[in-house]
Amino acid sequence: MLFSLSLKNIRKSIKDYSIYFFTLLLGVCIFYVFNAIGDQTAMMELSGTKSRIVHTMNTALSGMSVVVSLILGFLIVYASRFLIRRRKKELGIYLTLGMRRSAVIRILLTETVLIGLLSLGAGLLIGIGLSQFMSLFVANMFEADMSRFVFTISLAAVGKTICYFVIIYLVVIVMNIVVVARSRLIRLLVADRVQEKVHLKNPAVSFFLFLAACGMLAFAYYNVTANQEAMETQGDVMLQILLGIAGTFLIFWSVSGFVMAIIRKIPGIYNRRLNSFVLGEVNARINTSAAAGSIICLLLFATICVLSAAFTLKADRERRMENQAPVDVCMWRSVPEGTEYDTDESVRAVLEEKGFDMEALDVRGEFVIYKRAEATEGAVMGSFMERLLERDPTFQAMAENPVEIIRAGDYNRAAGIYGFEPVKLGTDQYAVSCDYPSMQEFFNQGLMENDTVEICGRTLKAAYPECVEGYIQMSYSESNMGLLVVPDDLPLTEQDVFQSCLISDYTPEYDNRDFYSWMDDGGFEEQINAGLTDTESGSGQDQGAVQISTRSRIYDDSIGSSAMAVFIALYLGFVFIVSGAAILALKEMSDAIDSREKYRILRQLGAGEKEVNRALVIQMGIFFGFPLLLAAVHSVFGIRVSYTMLGIYASVNSLPPLIIAAVLIGILYGGYFALSYLCCRRVIRE
Repeated sequence: MLFSLSLKNIRKSIKDYSIYFFTLLLGVCIFYVFNAIGDQTAMMELSGTKSRIVHTMNTALSGMSVVVSLILGFLIVYASRFLIRRRKKELGIYLTLGMRRSAVIRILLTETVLIGLLSLGAGLLIGIGLSQFMSLFVANMFEADMSRFVFTISLAAVGKTICYFVIIYLVVIVMNIVVVARSRLIRLLVADRVQEKVHLKNPAVSFFLFLAACGMLAFAYYNVTANQEAMETQGDVMLQILLGIAGTFLIFWSVSGFVMAIIRKIPGIYNRRLNSFVLGEVNARINTSAAAGSIICLLLFATICVLSAAFTLKADRERRMENQAPVDVCMWRSVPEGTEYDTDESVRAVLEEKGFDMEALDVRGEFVIYKRAEATEGAVMGSFMERLLERDPTFQAMAENPVEIIRAGDYNRAAGIYGFEPVKLGTDQYAVSCDYPSMQEFFNQGLMENDTVEICGRTLKAAYPECVEGYIQMSYSESNMGLLVVPDDLPLTEQDVFQSCLISDYTPEYDNRDFYSWMDDGGFEEQINAGLTDTESGSGQDQGAVQISTRSRIYDDSIGSSAMAVFIALYLGFVFIVSGAAILALKEMSDAIDSREKYRILRQLGAGEKEVNRALVIQMGIFFGFPLLLAAVHSVFGIRVSYTMLGIYASVNSLPPLIIAAVLIGILYGGYFALSYLCCRRVIRE
């Protein structure tokens, strides 16, 4: 009997459950799709580098799933509280008719389990279907071979999804039982008449707080974009975050207190149609929604920044690959400190000694890099470094670090191979080559204030007022921390040699997959370095080892790491949007229940159904639109900060990533708006 009653209640209240069911379904679907990526990538043919990145990504997604489950758990508990509130009077009537609390609890338990099973099953089915399309997306992102693709179901992802959601539902069930068991009968019966208290605010105080909030946000915006001195420590960064959170909350808390007073002074707006009613409702609801609105705004802000940064990072990495990896392979070997370099210690000599077939390589250039004790980064930066040390003594290590040195002839030969501009030096001139953004800023400032440096007893003057872009060792990102280019006749000695470098392409006859795999996946380095390395030096690096960087490894690493960032961003983005939109939709549904009597009175006063629906749309549009609008304003500055932190070039077109973020927010956020409008319209008609 109780089970039959539960089924009837579900059928009768299915429209009340629509937002709840939709949220559960999306949560299960998203959770499964992203946790199934690991099994889907197992079908793809990936290089060793990409396979390692995919493994790291799957580990990261699994770890994030714990955080995601906590967010979804909070969301489901919040939604369940709304449904309990919606059903309290019904539950009170059951008790009034003589039903025991244990029977009421069993009814509620049965309904919760049935809804949970239905949403879990539907979410898994939809997730399994969407995960097949996700396989195509993963293959495209990693540029993988999909010849072995087959329809697959990840049993591990199914098990994990069921496990996490069972735990969440157990929490929901316990909370529902506690609510029913501890509620007094009178409170259950009058629950639909209990409304949130509305506290009237002084318009002058609200306006003052609004200006203060705008000032806090403007100060934070300025610090994170134009005042880099305010962003030097973790405490500085945390201060800007706290200012942003506090300013956002005060905007929501104060705006209702004075906007209403201002609009009342404009009869053409306030007295038009049902605007006075709409504005009164908005004013009352914002009073009770400041915290929720702030959370939703911040979630949307995080979504826009994360998605935009991830997709822009991917585009930036792809754009830079041709510049970062113009040849097939680059190898280098450090010379043990304090020893005198000879050609028997060069990279070529080691390869020949180990029996490597040099016919496989079309050597483009061989160079040596030097270091001198007096040529430190502090000596190059001069008075600028002195000011840095006064402000922050931790720069002492940088000041004492010897800068790498290369002769102009060697540097220009590398420039011809890599395709960047050569330098032109006189006999008493030097140049600084650097492409690492933060070090570029340091060196450029130093060159402006101090354009001379003393090396080998000679005073050299800077030939260029700022760093020239270039490098000797290939990498997947800008990693040249500073290279001093000096005249060829500078008396550097063999004892000053720091590294031996070799730049090469592969010869056509070795242009095959097995050879590439051997070079890229560690087989080559393991064979060449056997018996060479000295791991007892305590330096943290293998002294004497031959380091290798290949074009294909750089491409794979760049593609893989940027793809990993995209998937993590999408995972968080989906969860943040769903969480924020669901909270707002449920809040609107609750407010509609509280305002049902007001809409009934409007109809009795002669307002037509079209006007009532228009008033509802405007009211909900303000509640959904205001957090999104403020989040968009935050994002203008937040995106710039995220780009700076990730080292993304300003020349990258950020419009496509923003369009992607806008589409995702439009679909999910707009979908919740449409669904909540339909539910609220039905509620106010009851």
